[in-house]
Amino acid sequence: MAKNYLGKLDFYDPLYSFLREEVYSTVKEPTFHVDHLSANHLVYKYTEEKTRIAVIGKFYRLSEPRREKVERIMAEYDNLLKIRSYGFIHYPNYVVKPIGREEQIGLALLEEYIRGKDLDYYLRKAIFNNDTDALKAKLKDLASFLAVFHEKTHNDRSVDLEPISGYFGRIINKLKSQMLLSREDYSDLLRLMNKWLSLPFMQEAKEVIVHGDATPTNFIFTHDNEVVAIDLERMRMSDRLYDIGMVCGEIKHSFLWRRGDPYASESFIRYFLKNYSDYLGDKAFYEITRRNPFYMALTELRIARNNWLDWDYRKRLIWEARQCLYWGLKLR
Repeated sequence: MAKNYLGKLDFYDPLYSFLREEVYSTVKEPTFHVDHLSANHLVYKYTEEKTRIAVIGKFYRLSEPRREKVERIMAEYDNLLKIRSYGFIHYPNYVVKPIGREEQIGLALLEEYIRGKDLDYYLRKAIFNNDTDALKAKLKDLASFLAVFHEKTHNDRSVDLEPISGYFGRIINKLKSQMLLSREDYSDLLRLMNKWLSLPFMQEAKEVIVHGDATPTNFIFTHDNEVVAIDLERMRMSDRLYDIGMVCGEIKHSFLWRRGDPYASESFIRYFLKNYSDYLGDKAFYEITRRNPFYMALTELRIARNNWLDWDYRKRLIWEARQCLYWGLKLR
């Protein structure tokens, strides 16, 4: 995560009093150094000068016209409390600890700062330094974490596919508006989506709580086998493959984007799926791998919306997603 140092937090800033009272009450006249962590979001790191204890603050704009966006950002505090109540307060499976929030100053969440390396760090090591063992070790740890995360929160209700259908539709609408999809391509993707979501094994999948944004930067590895999940504002009930397919799609993208090889990621994707399945029982691998192509394709389409990626590469991601949907139907 890139940092942009902004200097010291002003004593008269209302956040100063909040930090002093909520986190640093034992420190006399604390001094906070401020780093901006995101180019697109109001996310800041506050490091107290004497103790070197750091926290993360996530804000929303008080003038934000879209109340649903504010509510989603604000929901992360409650999401963290909820998922930690399932036991994710101890390593090796840990969810970041929320500290507080203050709507009057637009502070959606104050949380502890976790030191470690994210999954993207190990993906880059494998791609550029050929350190495949380190990546496999972290994928195994992540598979274990997600298996526990999903198993502790599953129930017997079938997944509601309507939100997934709606999200798929919004993504391809965005791609169409960006001129990345022709009318024919758009119609074909819509047809494939409907075909997938009509399949009994998609409709009969059971609900679990999903992270909802299982990208490589949202899992931190602190020690040998310790995993910390962060950024849970999109947490909800859904198909466990929403998370699993997103991890697989992100692995595929990482190798394709950085190495240009569409097959280099295959062994790592299979390794991740196998380790996840091993925690669930003998038939889990088959059940997971036949639903995975849909969610993996959804992730590739999601990534293709990013206009900071090369145009031709975005078109390639869309092609890969369509192939994933086609072949997944043939192999089911």
